[in-house]
Amino acid sequence: MARKDFTDYFQGKDWVHQLGFCAPDWRAFMTAHNRLFGSGPFFYTTNTFGKLLYHGDEVNCEGLEFHACYGAWGSHSIEVVTQNDWSIPTMFTELNKEEEPGLNHIHIFVDSLAEAQDACDFLGIEVITVGYPDLENALEKARATGTDEAMVRANAGKPSFMVADMRQELGFAVQFVEERAKRLHEAIIGAREKWDGSEATMFIPLGGD
Repeated sequence: MARKDFTDYFQGKDWVHQLGFCAPDWRAFMTAHNRLFGSGPFFYTTNTFGKLLYHGDEVNCEGLEFHACYGAWGSHSIEVVTQNDWSIPTMFTELNKEEEPGLNHIHIFVDSLAEAQDACDFLGIEVITVGYPDLENALEKARATGTDEAMVRANAGKPSFMVADMRQELGFAVQFVEERAKRLHEAIIGAREKWDGSEATMFIPLGGD
């Protein structure tokens, strides 16, 4: 069977709907971002994974937590993550410094993570990491955001995101998520219109903590 041609796979994709950062203190990062850019409000949570691959090898993610915060920044959204254990290799330990805030990736939607993996293989783009959901953690977030729990359960054994390394030619990494993640993105952007802009209502729990 002939191999599918993925030469044009990334053309026409919905690029850069979110920028992902890493910082030693997610709350301090978002507070400063709001002060400078007027971004917000911000939804915070703790992400854990049932399985995490790093350059194709599974890492021990037991006890590994990613304290994450998401917010609206104009027509786009912003994400910042604080990793609790820096001794475990991840996309953050590879691309960032533990003690400094910095950009980690741009974030785009794809129709299929499996197809995105095939495209990366075809184009010779290395995949840094692939994350598989921790079901209970994912369900808690689904309840908090009104996401269909049946859909979460149906996708429990499938990857929830992957990060491709495009640094050699372009200088940045790209995180792929499937279209089903748009509900959260749209909720973050939509919250902007209802927010009173006050510091008291700046941070909102998302579930998963």
